[in-house]
Amino acid sequence: MITINVKSALIALVLLALLILLIMLIVLVKNLITTVKNVNRITEDAGTITSIAASKSTDLSSILGDVKSAVQDVTEAVKGNRNLIGAVTNLGKAVASMAAFLKKDSSDEL
Repeated sequence: MITINVKSALIALVLLALLILLIMLIVLVKNLITTVKNVNRITEDAGTITSIAASKSTDLSSILGDVKSAVQDVTEAVKGNRNLIGAVTNLGKAVASMAAFLKKDSSDEL
């Protein structure tokens, strides 16, 4: 007859549970290593993309600065020549009025 001691059975179950836990930990570490390698690759790609975006934004910033100064120069030129533009406009209106008046006079004579 075989007799099983309860204490020995519990020790065997604990050892079996530890063996299963050890196998699960090995699989977990294996998967974790693969995941860390993928994350490192993604991080390197993100660093490359970030550096490219930073250089492009610097270039764009300088271009926008040039455009801003050009627009300011045009605005200042228009503001400075406002009186000249107004005078030319008034002169054009006067010429148009005179032309209309002369047309009216010439049509009255007929």
